[in-house]
Amino acid sequence: MPAAVQFALLAVLVVLLVLVFALRRAAGRPRDLVAPGPAAAGGQGEVLRLVREGRTVEAVKLLRQQTGLPLLEAKQAVDALRAGGTLPARPGGPVDPDGGVRAEATRLVRAGKKIHAVKLVREHTNWSLAEAKRYVDRL
Repeated sequence: MPAAVQFALLAVLVVLLVLVFALRRAAGRPRDLVAPGPAAAGGQGEVLRLVREGRTVEAVKLLRQQTGLPLLEAKQAVDALRAGGTLPARPGGPVDPDGGVRAEATRLVRAGKKIHAVKLVREHTNWSLAEAKRYVDRL
């Protein structure tokens, strides 16, 4: 086999290996942590307007964007609004305002243990990793 053909086959093999490696690496890469934005006016203003207009899908989508709720919880909240209620509190609720978990998380952050603070917040709430991280970043 001529040297030029061998070189061409080797080059093609190297390119294929690089592509396979790059695709595998990209598939295994964790998603960027993007915390959901805070809900404006408790999240009820715009969502309530959409519910009153009968635009349930848009209301669910907006509520999910504002709060980071999973699809099922957001749908249940919009259904509660449609039935005349208010948005239910997120399971796990806010971190206790009396300062127990908040004070400990603040202490951990000041000690340079931000990951431990995020874990603590997640243990005491049903918040996602992104929500807990955003909370700890604001301490």
